[in-house]
Amino acid sequence: MEGEGGLMRVLIDNRWDADTGIGKLYREVMARMPAHISPAFVQSRMGLGNLLTPWMLAREIGQQRRADVFYSPSFMPPLHSPIPVVFTIHDLMHLFYYTPWHRLYYRQVIARLAAKADRVITVSHFSKGQLVDLLGIDERSITVVYNGVDDRYRMNKDAYENNEPYFLYVGNRRKNKNLPAMLEAFARAAIPRDFQFFLTGAGDRETLALIERLGIGKRVRFLGHVPEERLPALYRGAQATLFVSLMEGFGLPVIESMAAGTPVLTSTAGPLPEVAGDAALCVDPHDVAAISGGIEVLANDSGRHQQLRQAGLSRAAQFTWDNTAAQTWAVITEAPSR
Repeated sequence: MEGEGGLMRVLIDNRWDADTGIGKLYREVMARMPAHISPAFVQSRMGLGNLLTPWMLAREIGQQRRADVFYSPSFMPPLHSPIPVVFTIHDLMHLFYYTPWHRLYYRQVIARLAAKADRVITVSHFSKGQLVDLLGIDERSITVVYNGVDDRYRMNKDAYENNEPYFLYVGNRRKNKNLPAMLEAFARAAIPRDFQFFLTGAGDRETLALIERLGIGKRVRFLGHVPEERLPALYRGAQATLFVSLMEGFGLPVIESMAAGTPVLTSTAGPLPEVAGDAALCVDPHDVAAISGGIEVLANDSGRHQQLRQAGLSRAAQFTWDNTAAQTWAVITEAPSR
């Protein structure tokens, strides 16, 4: 589909250009925009996640009468559209780990609008299965496009220096992240007591209380906000990355850590085995003893540690933003005309 002069006019929801995972995807895709794309951008600055977003986007599309297709890097589609709609649903976390109101809105509004989209992009085959089974979206309209990992993780040679060895967790404190189980497993693990557990972000009341009960207050460190440019060295300096979630859409820290040359302990749940392949230790996220066992392997078995390091480097090389962007633009430009 091309407009005048061979250019395709794409209206893009650029409100997602922020310091988030979705913002990272947006910037990487936009940085690799094909030459035949003529972009226009949503003018509204309505807050992300605002319940009125579908109405706002429909109005914006109506005002941009010359656009050929609409694209959003996230889960809010327009209420209606005279032009093809392409958008990304990263996961269905709202149906499991948010409020009953979130679940109702997702099922009654987002699911119904998603079913009308010309193309839906998602980030794993696991998420595609959920979109089909839980939202009833036609699988023929869904394309899986994996996330990529920045070259800075592969190219970096610096490692964060710490007097004691440390495990690393990169992420937020939402329930699906399963952080209490990882902390308990770390406390139980038969590893040298000088091992520490580093976590990005700040300590919340519940997490701090759990750490106190487990008696590991001196072994856990909260790093606060870590800018992305500091993450490669932080990963590289770690003994291993712990990312044993209950559910994800993709699980970007898994391949970031692998690209940095650091082994990963992750989960058998959701898309994480799909993303990790055979290059990580995968354990039952509901089994604290299994998580402890994985931590012990990564701390005590140098041969296994080295094998996972090499396997991770090879696995991470398969995930590039060049591939992600090329596949995303292919979906956008091939959306059927209405």
